[in-house]
Amino acid sequence: MEPKQEKWINDILDSVNSLQRAEPSPFLFAKIRDRLNAASQPVYVPARTVWLAAASFTLLALLNWQLTTTPAPATTTQTTELNTVATEMQLYPATNQLYDVWNGQNY
Repeated sequence: MEPKQEKWINDILDSVNSLQRAEPSPFLFAKIRDRLNAASQPVYVPARTVWLAAASFTLLALLNWQLTTTPAPATTTQTTELNTVATEMQLYPATNQLYDVWNGQNY
């Protein structure tokens, strides 16, 4: 490194040596201890907020329940059309067998 740059770095690092530790006021610890020991005021949530939260959770639960219990209408025409397209384009085999076990190459 250049001596100029080293001098600048050393000056910056030496500037920390002249700093003094911050001293708290003599009664700070006593004030903190008194606040911790003092009876805190209970925080109340407005009743309207509680009712709105309860109603929203109930609505969410009912909608989820309705969604899971209502059967989806089965459209056979779409299913048959999809099967036709899939077989014509050979997107999946006609059976669920992944490998042809009785293939001549396996003997």
